[in-house]
Amino acid sequence: MAGPSAADVRSVFSLPSTPGPSQPKAPPATERARKPEGMSRELYSLIGQSAPTLVAQLAKPRLKQKPNLGGGGRAKWEWRSFQNQVRSDGLRLSHWVKAGTPHDAEYPFAQYNVQNTTYTYTQDEYTKFLVDKDWTREETDYLFDLVRQYDQRFYIVADRYEYPEGPQRSMEDLKDRYFSVCRKLVRNRPWSGDEGAKAQILSSYAFDKEREVMRKKYLESLESRTPNEIAEEEALFTELKRLEQNERRFKKERDELLRTLLGIESGLPDVQAEEEGITGTSQAESISAVSTKKTKKKVAAEPETPTSASASASYTTVSLAPPIPKKQSAKSAAYDALHCIHRTEVPQLTTATATKAAHQPVYLRSYKLPAPKSANAHKIAQVLGELSVSSSRLVMPTKDNCQKLEALLEAATALVETKKQVDKIDQEIRLAQERLGQGSADGDADADAEEDTMDVDEPIEEDGRAQSVASAKSGRSSRARRQSS
Repeated sequence: MAGPSAADVRSVFSLPSTPGPSQPKAPPATERARKPEGMSRELYSLIGQSAPTLVAQLAKPRLKQKPNLGGGGRAKWEWRSFQNQVRSDGLRLSHWVKAGTPHDAEYPFAQYNVQNTTYTYTQDEYTKFLVDKDWTREETDYLFDLVRQYDQRFYIVADRYEYPEGPQRSMEDLKDRYFSVCRKLVRNRPWSGDEGAKAQILSSYAFDKEREVMRKKYLESLESRTPNEIAEEEALFTELKRLEQNERRFKKERDELLRTLLGIESGLPDVQAEEEGITGTSQAESISAVSTKKTKKKVAAEPETPTSASASASYTTVSLAPPIPKKQSAKSAAYDALHCIHRTEVPQLTTATATKAAHQPVYLRSYKLPAPKSANAHKIAQVLGELSVSSSRLVMPTKDNCQKLEALLEAATALVETKKQVDKIDQEIRLAQERLGQGSADGDADADAEEDTMDVDEPIEEDGRAQSVASAKSGRSSRARRQSS
């Protein structure tokens, strides 16, 4: 085992490590690069010392520095007596203050001692404006002293109110007397400010005694309710809501029935009368069908009233279409004609509530062109192609052009349908002619055979009818030949 080296001995005796003459001096070790802040240890081990310069931007954000309250060193405090300037009794108390604070400095919390405005009155003012048969001057002075002492806290004032040989006063009586005196003083004293400020002060002293008493009685009655009374009130409230819903539903059904039966004579909105030259019978049938449908759907069966008969006898048809648009003025019509504006009425729903599906958003007129049926689309396009007209696109989709294209599509559709019916009828006629020609040839052959057979056999009388056995046989044989052929 090797013995201790010289370096070990020097370290034990805390001697400086001086290398010998034979030992070469070790080169100074390079200072190891420090890992930048904001970079993980694994990432730094991968990239080594060649860290990019953007690492400085990844540094962790520092928290907000704590405020320096007073700088360095410790603050010295002194126990010092003070007097609150707001107090009128001259009481002196003591508290801790910083050394160096002036002795005559104002108490800092005196600014928070805000007093309410207190009113005083003279004997002359009381005699002119404040006299009340239920209140004496001495009791009024006693009330104002308590309100001033307890800073207008009327719950405390009512609890401490004990005027000798005076009647029992409630808190509402005390508030009514105090606020009424203040209002009279503000109203009758000279006012140097604006009227708005005076009105605001008067409104701050407004008090309704009867309403306050009623409110407290109502609250007491609510608090003293039993569970049965609470359940009964809830049931009554639910019944009231149900009755309101039924009333709205009945009103809606009544209006719809009146619109259907009376029409323009019912006086209800959203009813339009159109004059048409139809017979009374068809008019009666249309109205009776609509009324029967409405009656079966929503109301019980009722006997027919003379109103429906009078409506059926008239020549005015009832339509639930949107109301007649209002007539435009001459100036508005000229403006619309100059700017090519066409005004249309938005259709109104007859139901009480408008759903999202019934809403019609804004659209282009060219998007509402009717599209032909898929079965006839090719033929209609072929017909329009012969006229050099495109059924899918208009260069100028104005109102007149769209109407003309729609009429052209309807005419082309009718033409294609008519052509289809004509071809079908021609085919049926051709098949019928072929069937009739074959049947006539077979009929001639059968007739010859029947004549030959009937000359041989004798007729047999049966139930008053003459029938030949040979003719029956010949008939069966002819049917058999016809089927075999």
